[in-house]
Amino acid sequence: MFCGHHRGMRKKHSLLLLVSIAAFASACSSAPSATPSVPPVAGGAAASVSASSSTSSSAHLSGSATQTSDAAGVTIAVTWAGPSAGAVFEVQMDNHMIDLGSVDLTKATLTNDRGERLSSPASQGGSSGHHRDDKLTFGPSSTAFLESASWVQLELPAVGDNSPRDFKWNLS
Repeated sequence: MFCGHHRGMRKKHSLLLLVSIAAFASACSSAPSATPSVPPVAGGAAASVSASSSTSSSAHLSGSATQTSDAAGVTIAVTWAGPSAGAVFEVQMDNHMIDLGSVDLTKATLTNDRGERLSSPASQGGSSGHHRDDKLTFGPSSTAFLESASWVQLELPAVGDNSPRDFKWNLS
């Protein structure tokens, strides 16, 4: 049905498409920078989480603690400097499939062991694309919220699927 000329064009287009896909994949596959992972992490449904060292539940959180969740093709790393820094979290998201600009991190919530909840954090940063860095700040009421708390849990809205991402820090 196709003459030789059309078959040759189809082969050229197929080759061009294959080369374009390979170039795009290699551009997005740069290795993420290593970040320290500390205390135990509670991940959302079907999330794989990593922590390189753990802290006993009777120890206080000290220094910076980064937790990582990997689910639905999106890796999220959250760093919290602990209660002395207030309820301020650095959120880094990386993937190779979806535009992260549509993720509304102002829908994040912070819960403590007493059942208290903070919501609607201010979000700074947040570039669109496949890689995104944000700073979430839960406001001035966080001092009383964190005082004497045994643990806090940050819940981020669903990213890449229908499951929210949970990050939990033990404080005492």
